Amino acid sequence: MTSITEHNDQIKKEISGLAKPLSSYQLYCQAMREQWSNMSEEEKDIFIKKAQEEKDNHQEKREEILEKGREKIREKKIFLRYSTGRVPCVGLDNGFSTYTIVGPVGELEVFTDAEKQKLIEKGVPEKNIGKYKSVGGRKFNWRAARKWNVTVYGGSQNYQPSWGGLMENYEGEAGNFTDYHNYKGETWTTKY
Repeated sequence: MTSITEHNDQIKKEISGLAKPLSSYQLYCQAMREQWSNMSEEEKDIFIKKAQEEKDNHQEKREEILEKGREKIREKKIFLRYSTGRVPCVGLDNGFSTYTIVGPVGELEVFTDAEKQKLIEKGVPEKNIGKYKSVGGRKFNWRAARKWNVTVYGGSQNYQPSWGGLMENYEGEAGNFTDYHNYKGETWTTKY
């Protein structure tokens, strides 16, 4: 005779080997899978086309909602300004600065207090942390803010031409510009 422990272990093993019963929903899904696999291509096409219509309709409505959101953000007239070059000169021509203005941006993310606190703990001066976590998809460059004491968006820590400076309520136009300076102190801007 086997011991009670061996007997109980054998019973547990047999029970654990049993297949678990399916729920009514699982049985329904199983029946639908079988029905789907028995359908002809023409019968399946009805459902495939309907699914594509649903997907396209969803995508269209999603894009409408996103565009409304972007329009609301664009009303804030927020632009980013990138310096693309500067040539200081002495004499008749006192140099020029080239820059690009991008916007109005359609996406903004605002920092939470907890996110600002984490940046402060990383050594970023509080005065250099703006209210926006990202502007137009370009993230706040906290490394540049910590190292160079600037509030910029995008780019790497040391590659300054990729840094976007924030311009709020900007009334000008976007594009590429060059500011020229002469020895008389006169300045003028050319858009190209």
